[in-house]
Amino acid sequence: MSIWGWTHEPELLWLGEQAAKMDSVVEIGSLHGRSAFALLSACPGSVYCVDSWSDIKDQSYGSFMSHCGHFPNLVPVRAFSPSPAIDLVQGMVDMTFIDGSHVYSSVLADIAGWLPKTRKLICGHDFHEGEGAGFPDVAVAVKEVFGDRWTVAPETSIWAVDLEADRSVAPHLLDTVLDYIDEYDRHTRVAVTW
Repeated sequence: MSIWGWTHEPELLWLGEQAAKMDSVVEIGSLHGRSAFALLSACPGSVYCVDSWSDIKDQSYGSFMSHCGHFPNLVPVRAFSPSPAIDLVQGMVDMTFIDGSHVYSSVLADIAGWLPKTRKLICGHDFHEGEGAGFPDVAVAVKEVFGDRWTVAPETSIWAVDLEADRSVAPHLLDTVLDYIDEYDRHTRVAVTW
């Protein structure tokens, strides 16, 4: 709880409970390592922490490594998601936790990019609905992709989809190229396969 970040205690507990059931996890958006610490503490296997950590003088990367660098299962992936990070994570993972850019097209791109690499559970942070909600694009993207198959963990803003039960996505998702500006003013054009 002493690591700076926006993930609340019930969310950290939920992430730890899920990670304990997995052999590998990918986290998109690790920043200072608050949620990564929960994942790394619980998962017995590799935890790929994906972030560009592209601030002045690498302060956030240094902070992340001071909090999480001692974990033997840590695999830091210093890259943007979904591309080129997807190519840097070899093989499939059991769980993906998405907490990177919260712009609609970016959330879609992360889901589309990581879904084929995820075996059991895909989930993400900051699912809010209604007027004045923090990041409404997250909820819109999740609903568009998964229809009504998503859940929100109790007392959290974490959405989750059980991929072992059903891997399908909404049939109307035909776009194969997402071209957008994310919340960090970074232009991205990425080809996706639904």
